[in-house]
Amino acid sequence: MEVRKLTDVFKTVGLPPYTYVKPAYFGEVRSDIEQPGKHVLIEGPSGIGKTCIVFKVFEEIGWEKDLDFSYISGRDSDALDKINGFISAAKSDTPSSPLTIVVDDFHIIPEHVRVEYGSELKRISDNAFEQLFPLKFILIGIPAAGVTLLASANDLGPRLGSYRIKRADDSEIRRLIEEGEQELNIIFEDSDIILAESAGNFWLAQFVCNKICAINGIHETTLDVTIVHADLLSIRRRLMEELSNRFLSVAKTFAKGKRWRPGGNKPYLEILLSLAKIPELVVPFDAILGVVPERRRPGIKAVRSRVKEVLYDPDKNVDLRKQIAFEDAGFSIEDPLFRYYLSNMNPSDLLRELGIGNDGIAVAGMYTYDIGFSFAGEVRNMVELINAELKNEDIVTFYDFDQQVFLLAENLEQTLGRIYRDSCRYYLVFIERNYLQKVWTNYEREIMTAPGRSRHIIPVYLEKPSETHVMGVPQSTGMIDLSEVWRQIFTTGKIDASATATIRNRLVLPIIEKIDSTYQDI
Repeated sequence: MEVRKLTDVFKTVGLPPYTYVKPAYFGEVRSDIEQPGKHVLIEGPSGIGKTCIVFKVFEEIGWEKDLDFSYISGRDSDALDKINGFISAAKSDTPSSPLTIVVDDFHIIPEHVRVEYGSELKRISDNAFEQLFPLKFILIGIPAAGVTLLASANDLGPRLGSYRIKRADDSEIRRLIEEGEQELNIIFEDSDIILAESAGNFWLAQFVCNKICAINGIHETTLDVTIVHADLLSIRRRLMEELSNRFLSVAKTFAKGKRWRPGGNKPYLEILLSLAKIPELVVPFDAILGVVPERRRPGIKAVRSRVKEVLYDPDKNVDLRKQIAFEDAGFSIEDPLFRYYLSNMNPSDLLRELGIGNDGIAVAGMYTYDIGFSFAGEVRNMVELINAELKNEDIVTFYDFDQQVFLLAENLEQTLGRIYRDSCRYYLVFIERNYLQKVWTNYEREIMTAPGRSRHIIPVYLEKPSETHVMGVPQSTGMIDLSEVWRQIFTTGKIDASATATIRNRLVLPIIEKIDSTYQDI
């Protein structure tokens, strides 16, 4: 029997020479790659063999890198320049060599650029009528929540071979294990453990088998058949010790979001803990909403547009895109080991690392919103500005114009009654003469000042307190005075830079400090 090295049999880096399991559509992919004028799109979660399929085809047909194909990663800093260079050469009838370009991590490329490439691919394919071997693109990537990476893929029609790869079934993983056992002359005592830990992921199966063998001292083909013991708990513990060193900082960075608010809502933390509960590599955004309690959903929806900024922030030297990809439709876990880490992570360990105690979790979890607004329509322009400033600080706010979809077809008296009674931790009440005359503001005030809560109303006086005394709001209550700023805005109809700075210094920053200060009793 020929001696094989463990690192070649259960291979965690590169193309496995002995334990590669061909998917059912392997022959179709090969045919499309060999077909002149036909591009190929391969999508699916990380670790299930997308890139391996392409390189295994190249191996079979004898193609060599830089001679028969070029390889580009969407993570390369010059990826767009390289791709654009190939496209420009093809459009000028002087195609570059080699004629096949593999673009891996295609999902990293901005969505609007991917759309442009779709149109270019159609033009390039049409060159097949004039050229014997037109330029070919092979695109590989992870779609977020099932959304195709190439928006115009349907328009490409027969010019594109499109494959959506899913997780492997148990029979495929078992075949990988058995081929490895044969090459190393071993028998795993309980291969079902490996099947369970692999969760349909070829790469993770390779990784777990490699670890089990290494732990048992199997580094090459054994002379005699060797039974390899696999203790699930000890293996998982060893793996988690290693992975915690690698991924705890990633989890903390994502959980903190753009601006960490120790005393307020923690929507990014809730998203991460939801991802940990959903054992999939591709997770639709709606699936996240389905896992969290109803009162937590508005906060998660509020940060949806800012998730990409958390995953990639060059100003803070943050790039989590190797672990998590996000499009508006949802998330893809890029690294199978990060998926394993999330699935087996102890949330208490993460909370402890974030400095969150049980009391803090309990109090913050009582309120859907950090801040609610009560105001007359005449001051909406100022409230709109304050709302935007607070949202930029990851403060979760209830602002009526943000909640139009939520409020449609609802009984407003009941819905707003519930919100102004107990859904917001603090309420900013903008007091001026119009506030005292409106039906809805008086309704909101009556609810907020009803017995049962205290220290939750923060008056914002836009006119002198002596002129705008409000029943139910004690004049001794600590307040924010913006009367001078409001007089200027009322006179000019504009909010200039000076007024914005004053509003930020007198209201926004103190509110942030208030939320982050010691927890208050209800």
